[in-house]
Amino acid sequence: MTGSFRVQLVNMGTRGAAFQAKLRCLHEYHVRLLSNQIPTPSGSDIANTIKYFSQTLLTVLKDVPCSPLEMIKDPSLDQSRMSSYPNLEYQNLYNALTMLLDVASSIQNGLNLFGKALLQCLGCILPFLDKDLIDNLPYLAASSISVLPPSLHQDIINYLCYYILPFTITRQSDDDQECHACQSVSAVIMLVFQYSNNPAHHCQLLESLMRLKHNVVKDLLCVIAYGTSASRASAAKLLFYYWPAFDPNLFDRKGLLCKFTNNLIPFVCQRESCPNAGNAEAVKVCYNHCISILYAVDSPPPLYLCIECANEIHRDHPDLSFGDILHPMQQVSMICENKNCRSSDKSAVSICFSSECASYNGNHPIRYCSQCHGNRHNSRRGIDHIVHRSLPPMMMMDAEMQTYMVEAVISLLREAKPLNLDFGRDSSSDSKGSAGNGTQDTLTLEDRQLLGRYGIWLLVGRCKPTADTPIEILGRLLSMLFHWFHITAYSYDGQAESTLEKLKLEHVCGWLKDVCDSHYKDFIDCLLPHPPEYSRVGGHWDTLASRTSHLKEGLQRLICLIPYEIINQQIWDTVMPHWMEAVTNDVPEKELPELKIVLSKILDPDMSPLGFDAKAMYNFVTIRFEKTTAKVQQQALHWLQNLTKLEILIPLTQLFAMFGDGVRIMKHGMQAEFHTDKIGKGSGSKIARDKELQPPRRSSISPVVEDDSGNTSAISDDEAPISRHTEFSTDAEHNLTCCILMLDILLKQMELQDIEQHSGIYTTVCDGVCRLLKCMVTAAKVGLGNHICSSKECGYCEASVMWHQLSTKLVQYLAPLDAVRPPDAPLPEIIDDEKPSRKSPPESEKESKTRDRDVSLSMAPLPIPLGPLGPVPVAVPQPEPHSVGGVLVHMPHVCSIPDRGREKDISQFIHATDEVLLNVK
Repeated sequence: MTGSFRVQLVNMGTRGAAFQAKLRCLHEYHVRLLSNQIPTPSGSDIANTIKYFSQTLLTVLKDVPCSPLEMIKDPSLDQSRMSSYPNLEYQNLYNALTMLLDVASSIQNGLNLFGKALLQCLGCILPFLDKDLIDNLPYLAASSISVLPPSLHQDIINYLCYYILPFTITRQSDDDQECHACQSVSAVIMLVFQYSNNPAHHCQLLESLMRLKHNVVKDLLCVIAYGTSASRASAAKLLFYYWPAFDPNLFDRKGLLCKFTNNLIPFVCQRESCPNAGNAEAVKVCYNHCISILYAVDSPPPLYLCIECANEIHRDHPDLSFGDILHPMQQVSMICENKNCRSSDKSAVSICFSSECASYNGNHPIRYCSQCHGNRHNSRRGIDHIVHRSLPPMMMMDAEMQTYMVEAVISLLREAKPLNLDFGRDSSSDSKGSAGNGTQDTLTLEDRQLLGRYGIWLLVGRCKPTADTPIEILGRLLSMLFHWFHITAYSYDGQAESTLEKLKLEHVCGWLKDVCDSHYKDFIDCLLPHPPEYSRVGGHWDTLASRTSHLKEGLQRLICLIPYEIINQQIWDTVMPHWMEAVTNDVPEKELPELKIVLSKILDPDMSPLGFDAKAMYNFVTIRFEKTTAKVQQQALHWLQNLTKLEILIPLTQLFAMFGDGVRIMKHGMQAEFHTDKIGKGSGSKIARDKELQPPRRSSISPVVEDDSGNTSAISDDEAPISRHTEFSTDAEHNLTCCILMLDILLKQMELQDIEQHSGIYTTVCDGVCRLLKCMVTAAKVGLGNHICSSKECGYCEASVMWHQLSTKLVQYLAPLDAVRPPDAPLPEIIDDEKPSRKSPPESEKESKTRDRDVSLSMAPLPIPLGPLGPVPVAVPQPEPHSVGGVLVHMPHVCSIPDRGREKDISQFIHATDEVLLNVK
């Protein structure tokens, strides 16, 4: 063993022992800071210990013969690289630095010194790390920006851009895929954009990434999609600032974007003995680690030099080679920067960051038009250049980038906030999240408005619908766009409102019409009250709300689309039945008044923004009375009943037309059934019966089946949807229910519209009422006498009584107060035991009196129905009445007949009222 080798072993053993002792000091500092032990270590104490490690690492690196900075770019050389260093605890040092960074917020003084020493050590330790730690180093360095003071933010950016990122994200994995460090770039961008308020830092970081990595736009879209509000705002601005415009006609780039890099601090020469120290900008780089440590003792390699220092070192070391540093972009050009460009269309479509192309532009990144780009980058030249082209259409992106694109649009549209609406839940949640990260959301209303426009530009320009567009993507975009329409309808005034309206009319409405033409069913699904799960984004879908709130906000969205002619007659007739059915099923009666304003805006003829008249507005209800079943009519009647409860006026002419069509189809159906029984009992061939039976053709409309909102996400209340169960099953029973609802709605609408009472029978309203009542008597089999009670509590009988009572109220409402000829007084009841000698009048005399009495009744009010034997009681309450077709608007209670002599009294009551109604008019 020679003496020199023995000295090396001793030195290595001494260095290893000192290395371990200093590591124990770092662990002790961490424990004391973590447990807040007194005295707590100061930042200067920790910095002095960390500086020891930096100097030790540089000393070890200087003795390495090979070039570790060149070897670190190739993962296959990691083993050779690590074997050239002495065996020291590099991984433990990295872990110790990570733990100290976690407790840095507990350092009470000297935090600035600690931060500088930490960053220097991270740059020095890079060549000594294995594969996994190298991949984690960019994120660790970027995360320090959250705990170190703002005075060190420029140093953090410099270490990332010049000492860490060039040797980590350029590494290639074994299967030629991106390394793990590349996959953390989006996290690095988000951290810097979130915690640094200086736009120059954002530009410097992004330009460095664009110089080193392809497809940086994918990482930027990821930040926009999933980042915080502050990072999303910066990422969106820089996306439209740096990347060539994908549609020059979509927005005015000159008036929109400002210059971001006006306060960029240049990276200066790192040579210790530089004659212009602190002032000379670095333009050359030397990757030789020995030369770097020789001329910059305290800085990690590589060495960045000004032109004067580079020439001086080159004279001393002629065999050294220096690389050029790419300068920042001075101004982003929208046209080709090639001085020899001969293209007729000089619009920039790509930007190249390679040294070869940048040399033609003073070592600045250069933009090319389509022709120059093809000349500079083809199969023969420029294959290895890092080129960034304008954002491709969404359907040309890979699956991961496509997801980022969709979520980026949704996040940008979600950022739009109203000026005069209260979205306290969203703002409170945002502020809580920001407070937890140590920052506050400082976005102004103008910034949020601009973010919304960024989202619209991406949507209209890059997300054009095609036949291959997945419905899940289209549904999410549509739902979020509808929310943006809702928000911007109340947000801005003046110039901002004019800009938004111009954007909607010129671009967004056309995009929506294209979607409607190519994906009509999916477009309709997104307008329904309970859209598919993938479409439930934005606005009320992002909050914990009741069913009523969901419907209210959804209807508000619908209102905001109406002025732009997005909702035409066909779409209106398709979606409104679903909304009305959802209101009927999901809204408790006590919460129904909450929908009065929004429903009045839509359906009130005087307030509605719809571009068609009242007849077209209620066409979706009208068609449900034309040759439809009683169940379809009953569903529509419940919608009208809810509107009547909310005091929404419906034109009486439309009501008479609807109800008349509905009753006529009931009447024809009853006649067909009656003829079936008659012909079936008699004789005749099948052909004869077929000729006799000619029922009207039924419509194909079926009852609306609305999705159960109980399956809706973000429902806060526990109330089950309201169901309308009825005990009726036959057509006659359903017809009777419909007739009751018609009369009830009609009576209440007459009161709401201030129809004059007791106006006589020669008015248009009375004419419509009388025609409707006379048709109902036959249609619903009221009083035909073929009903047999199946139980003591007969719901059909009670429904018949209710119909007669409503009919009487209608006649009382219209009939004059003073009769022309009062009716005869009713005959008293005759008891045979008391007056056995009294004789009954002849039958002809009875018939004559009855006719005279009926004529009088037709011109006088009907305070109470009369039977053959005297007055019939009609207002005897019953403890538990049956509900027919839901809660009636007008009737305070259900009238019924006492149990004693029940069937006989009901029969008398029905025949008496029928007799009156058949003689009306």
